[in-house]
Amino acid sequence: MSSQPFTTNSAAVVTTTAHVRPMSGEQAALVARFASPTIARVRRNSVRLISLTALAMSMAACNTIPKADSRPVLAEPNIPIEQSYGAFDKETASNAAQPSIAGQRWQNFYSDERLKGLIALGLENNKDFESARLAIEKARAQYQITDINDLPTINGSGGYTRQAQNRTDKNPNSSYNVNLGLANYELDFWGKIASLKDQALQNFLATTAAKDSTQISLISNIAQSYANLSYSLAQLKLAEATVESRERSLFIATKRFEAGIDPRLPSLQASASLENAKLAVLRAQSSILTSRNALQYLIGAPIPNELIPTPAVSNITSQKIFNAGLPSELLRYRPDVLQAEYNLKAAGANIEVARASYFPSISLASSIGVSSGSLDDLFKSGAVGWSFGPSISVPIFDAGRLDAEYDVARIEREQTLANYEGSIQTAFREVSDVLATRATLGEQLEAQYRLQDNFEQTYQIADARFKAGISNYLDVLDAQRSLFSTQQGILDLELQKIVSQIELYQALGGGANLDVPSVIPVPQHTNLAQIVTGTATSAKTKATNAIKAAGSARVTTPQEAVAIKQSQAVETTTFKPTAIVDVNEDGKKDAAVGVVTEETRFNNNSVEQVPVTQIVEP
Repeated sequence: MSSQPFTTNSAAVVTTTAHVRPMSGEQAALVARFASPTIARVRRNSVRLISLTALAMSMAACNTIPKADSRPVLAEPNIPIEQSYGAFDKETASNAAQPSIAGQRWQNFYSDERLKGLIALGLENNKDFESARLAIEKARAQYQITDINDLPTINGSGGYTRQAQNRTDKNPNSSYNVNLGLANYELDFWGKIASLKDQALQNFLATTAAKDSTQISLISNIAQSYANLSYSLAQLKLAEATVESRERSLFIATKRFEAGIDPRLPSLQASASLENAKLAVLRAQSSILTSRNALQYLIGAPIPNELIPTPAVSNITSQKIFNAGLPSELLRYRPDVLQAEYNLKAAGANIEVARASYFPSISLASSIGVSSGSLDDLFKSGAVGWSFGPSISVPIFDAGRLDAEYDVARIEREQTLANYEGSIQTAFREVSDVLATRATLGEQLEAQYRLQDNFEQTYQIADARFKAGISNYLDVLDAQRSLFSTQQGILDLELQKIVSQIELYQALGGGANLDVPSVIPVPQHTNLAQIVTGTATSAKTKATNAIKAAGSARVTTPQEAVAIKQSQAVETTTFKPTAIVDVNEDGKKDAAVGVVTEETRFNNNSVEQVPVTQIVEP
């Protein structure tokens, strides 16, 4: 076998389909660590254990273990992460000088007391949100299960047997036994259980972020349904007033037709205008029912009468200027981005789990028990027996299974990285879309109000000219129709304005109550291997690590991004054919059989692990 050494500035891992690997310097270091005097102090038969370990490691010498990669993960969503958003109206800003509205709790952002009451009901009763909360408890329990793997499992058993040598045996033997056994307890020298804990912690944090996403969506949907119901009530009020006006117009037009003053056309148009107004009433009533149903579903209970909104609420927030902050703040406030980040960290931990599988698995097992042919003599000293000993399982030949599992873990990490970058792009697009909607909304409203003034004056002039006998009633009917349509448009635009405020708050990540302390699980148990090697962590370190794990990514400088790119592994694949064959049996050789060699090279030193738009995942 040949060896490709790992050096300070360059390293290579070569994998072929033969799956034959040299023993790395890292393996030798691990043998030396395992053979340290600390273990000798713990075990009476240390010489035997060291010899057994050395034998196991020598048996594994043909397995090359992938080099530990502690370089930062560089995410490149390709958006202007540190530049302000574009396209805002007079009520919207984007700068780092003022805090983003996403940092406000929903209780402070929304000022409408009825709406706040409905949101509180929704957070208490909504089943989707309850399921999201329960998912957190499930993830916490799963973390505890993983943490318990650092403790030994002790089982007790007892039994009674009675047997005879043959059918003619008249003196069958009886046997009683009681045993207490330590099941195979894995010593985590290679960090497999620790990596599983890291993975479980990141899965827990991803679940909490998913709950925050559900909360943000629920609050936004309640607020939008509240606004829809309010403006549906306003549309109904406008339509009913228009019906009354149209009924008077139809009465006048009919009387003038019956008196022979006007032709039949004005009365027909007045009747059509009345029917259109009645249709508007029906549409508004349907919209009210739909909005009430949506609101009732979201809050998970009947809507209290005192929380029904007034028609055309003008403000649901006391905010005057809506500051969107900078795109980089989405990394901290958007829970879906945080969820994708935690999934990326979990995938990184899974790579370490796959890497640890290359090392020998070292376990301890012991038992103590008593047995006797007589129940009275069962617990006498002579009936006691015991056993104790370590065991080592070494991967020698697996036909490439470990390599495939490691490749799967690496590819999954790349997939989660792409998902993380995609979540940032989605967040940026959603904020930009809301800002684009708001950019001209104020001007549209101003134009619509000017139209209303215009048509009100047109109606007054047409009505005066009609009463003076200068023009016919058709001009009055036209002015009424135009004024009604404009008033409906104003209500639609006012609703869009309210909804855009809600959507901007949601798109920026507002409503997750990020200021509320989170209960992050920390390891409660320590593996014996960590105690033996002196790597056990204190309670303060555990808390610090948990807080660090829950932190969000940071934005790197262009220079650091270039350095990270240069330090990334360069993967090359070469194919060496061993035979050319004719698959189709047409006299032409059209396929090759050979050996594929995959080579990964690291050009720079490994740097501190940080989940790194360029964005560095700490």
